[in-house]
Amino acid sequence: MSENPTQAHDFDGIEEHDNDLPRWWLSIFWVTILFAFFYVPYYHFMNPGQLPENAYAAEMDKIEAERAEMMAQKEEAAKNDPSLTLAGRYVAGGWEELGKQVYMTNCMACHAADGGGGIGPNMTDDYYIHGGTLEDLKRIVEEGVLAKGMVAWKGILKPEDLDAVVFYMRALRGQTAANPKEPQGEKVDADGKFLESENDSESEPETPEAG
Repeated sequence: MSENPTQAHDFDGIEEHDNDLPRWWLSIFWVTILFAFFYVPYYHFMNPGQLPENAYAAEMDKIEAERAEMMAQKEEAAKNDPSLTLAGRYVAGGWEELGKQVYMTNCMACHAADGGGGIGPNMTDDYYIHGGTLEDLKRIVEEGVLAKGMVAWKGILKPEDLDAVVFYMRALRGQTAANPKEPQGEKVDADGKFLESENDSESEPETPEAG
């Protein structure tokens, strides 16, 4: 029988004794209390940025900054390397089969199989509503024209599919459509820029035709 007094109750023949807690357990207990006196002011008042949620947010901000820097570097590289620009990739080719497949699957219903237009405008003439440069076409396909019933394809099409269909639509310009829709919008030059708003269009290099 333990020398420590028993509690006032027992259960199923088992007596509860008022034993002292182990010294190692008490040591850990008091150390954690002392640690809290330093932890709380240090992390919650002096260095809140080191708290887990704040550290996570800072790490995510760092990743986003690195991603933005990487994209900026890619854009800068594209400016310095013609083969990486839309015009350079258009001329390089290799997108024709994929571009036609994406066009026939997603665009034919509104623009006709030969690009002559239907619900959507004619893609074979020199008249555009929102601009006819490769950048304009990509912007329109990405963002859509909700007022005209065209959905935004960014997020629906994969980036390579989106670029390929933009190139294919550009290649339709100048083709002969079986039943072309009447011109809509304003006439553009060889680069797809509006003639009325581009006074220096003659000094701009023309976009070569795809080979």
